[in-house]
Amino acid sequence: MTGTSATSMFAALLDRSVAHIGELAADGRRFDRQTIATIADVWDNNTFALFTTALTRPGWWRERRAKAALAWMADFGPSRRAWMIEQAAIAGHRLEPLLPRTSQRAVHYRDHLGRVQPGITPLTASAVADIAKDYDLARAEVRAVTVERAGDELRGHVALAASRRYASPGEQEDPVVRLFLTGVQTVRFDSGDKRGATLTADAATVEVRVGSRSHLRAASATVGFDDPSWHLSHIGRIADAGTPHGRPAGRKPGHGGRTPMRDGARDAAIVLHQAMLEIRSVRYAKLVGRIPLPQLCNVLAGADTDVLTAARQPPATRDHTFRRLAEKWIAGSPRLAGRTADRFADDHWTRTMVPDSPPPSPVVDLPTKAQLTLATYTAPSAPDGALRNASTMVNLAVPDRDGTWGLRAVSFPEPASLSLDTAAFTTAHDVSYTPGVSLVLGRGAFAVTCSRPGPDDVTGKVVR
Repeated sequence: MTGTSATSMFAALLDRSVAHIGELAADGRRFDRQTIATIADVWDNNTFALFTTALTRPGWWRERRAKAALAWMADFGPSRRAWMIEQAAIAGHRLEPLLPRTSQRAVHYRDHLGRVQPGITPLTASAVADIAKDYDLARAEVRAVTVERAGDELRGHVALAASRRYASPGEQEDPVVRLFLTGVQTVRFDSGDKRGATLTADAATVEVRVGSRSHLRAASATVGFDDPSWHLSHIGRIADAGTPHGRPAGRKPGHGGRTPMRDGARDAAIVLHQAMLEIRSVRYAKLVGRIPLPQLCNVLAGADTDVLTAARQPPATRDHTFRRLAEKWIAGSPRLAGRTADRFADDHWTRTMVPDSPPPSPVVDLPTKAQLTLATYTAPSAPDGALRNASTMVNLAVPDRDGTWGLRAVSFPEPASLSLDTAAFTTAHDVSYTPGVSLVLGRGAFAVTCSRPGPDDVTGKVVR
């Protein structure tokens, strides 16, 4: 195989994924949770295809499989395709010539009854006007607000429950208008000021105002709807005219059939797959700080070369080489050892690598300084008549003894009040923390208080 082969490009994307995740997790103050989870998710469906491709003989068939697998991977959407091309270029490869031309995708789609359903679309001035025709934003109420660090910028999400202005027979619950903000510039939010909303958008700025004091300003935004009657709305009827009927063609498998993996190769593929699942779990904000991202990235560095090298070995030594590779990955992360062993039989060799000693107890303290990286507030609601209490999840970047910045996750199951300011995300602040009761950063940059004590739930210190 040459350095420009499709198989090499496929493997290089794995190496770049690991390196990219390491870059995004290196400094807790610039942690990019969503991007890390998205990158790791790529390998949920592509790890075994990579191993299958690497093991394929002869070479022309291997290349055919690699090209098919890359095309399938890129067909997930424009952002996935762009990311693949970008990361391959960083690794020194020109991937785009190997990928099929992109086809135009419908913005919206149809359900099994043929009714048009909403996709995610840009929030423009005309979109704001359309939303106002269908939903009573003036009496809307905040269902959820999230603001979080994403590298050098902030992202946001605002969910507004708003009554319909159009007829929707049989519907009783208010739909939810969801706004996804990119490049958040200003945040002012008070959970006691969450009724009534106005939206504005132009070529440079999007602003969401709630109540008399709360507002979020961003460079751009997209909008989606949780509304089972959306097809009856003004926007829905317009979309219906331009959305094709019939189901979209399903995605064809990209591996062109599978070469059965046995013994060492199968073990190594499962270990790598589990490592990516572990990394992907940071998509749950409560797990941030529990997953040893730097450790896992260090362990998996060079996995692309390792997999291809093992696959090239003669049959007599290939199984042994793959097993040594799996052992190396497991040995580098005690957490991975335990999680991987659960995927094998009780007498499998991975069981012998699970540490005898229990894992270290989670950190339950907070230092005197911290910088906010995520704050999410969910208002109390009663969907389907079932009461759901308010909740708050907080992620904090905290200084470690070695001068790096790790992460903590703190939850408040029933917050009575929450206030949030942009300053909480821009620098470290003094911490005032009463377990299960309150958390305050600086002088009003961020504050959450519970009306009654809840469980002390502080978790996480990134293991380095």
